[in-house]
Amino acid sequence: MRQSSPDLQTNNTMASFRPNITFFIVLSLCIQVCFVFFLNLPSAPTSFQTAQSTSPSTQKKPHLGDGCYHVFLDVGSNIGVHGRFLFEPDKFPESKSSVAMFAEEFGATRDNRDFCVFAFEPNPKFAKRQFELESVYKSMGWRYYFIFAGASNKDGNCTFYHDHMKDAEIELGFSAVAKKTVYGGDAWPTIVPVIRLSKWIQHEIRDRKIPIDPIIRHKNGPQVIMKLDVEGLEYRIFPDLLTTGALCETVNLVMGEFHYSPAYKNFFPMNLTSDGKNVLETWLYALPIAGFFTRLVEISENCITRISLQDDESYVSDPIEYPAPLSQRDRKE
Repeated sequence: MRQSSPDLQTNNTMASFRPNITFFIVLSLCIQVCFVFFLNLPSAPTSFQTAQSTSPSTQKKPHLGDGCYHVFLDVGSNIGVHGRFLFEPDKFPESKSSVAMFAEEFGATRDNRDFCVFAFEPNPKFAKRQFELESVYKSMGWRYYFIFAGASNKDGNCTFYHDHMKDAEIELGFSAVAKKTVYGGDAWPTIVPVIRLSKWIQHEIRDRKIPIDPIIRHKNGPQVIMKLDVEGLEYRIFPDLLTTGALCETVNLVMGEFHYSPAYKNFFPMNLTSDGKNVLETWLYALPIAGFFTRLVEISENCITRISLQDDESYVSDPIEYPAPLSQRDRKE
């Protein structure tokens, strides 16, 4: 029996298919039903931009400086006495320079509620005192924030050295560079967290939300003052502040100290970079570098920063009593 080829069978089948008007009507109805169905599906983002805008990760993070009109950065704050110079100037008439400088920069008449103080201090000896001060000022309605960390040019952990005896109540030198005590012996080490100061300033202070209606409006607008006394780490921090723009864009005045005298011979030799390839052998080499940094700021026309190298170490033990909230003062009277 002769069989037909598959191609011939297919052709015969196709030949037997003859669409008519009923077929086209049914097809049209199916298309309409499907169209209505898809129109009623739940809506979804129509583009990547729409989906991205609803993502929590794209929302702006708050800044620690939000709501602060004026800012004082106390970098290397020790027991926090400079914050007290700002908030309670009348109690410290023998301040060497800071009380007068605050009056000059912020005005003699001011309201503490316009200010925020951020106190950086890595020494564990002073943490209890700093938290106490923060709590007392909070009860007064004043914003004093203790940051239990050192300042550096990198985030992470760093070994600091105590340059006094372990039981000493007063300790002015807690440094990442001084491995010898002021008495000549080996300093005892402590590992502490450090913050890259330039990036912190840019995010938390430069980009903060500044109140448009301060209690007392300053003639020159909101001001940022920084005290920098970091026991040798200024030679690492300052280049980073300059090259990132964090200093010149944000800080109106820097006061503090560059360590470049024979009194700080225990700081040297000093590594300027973490890889140990750039070393200051003696304090004599530190002097021209400090001069270069300050001069560079002075001649930069687009830099808002001024530098005043006044190191005020008056009231280092701070025997002055803490303030009391108004209700407590009324009870005493």
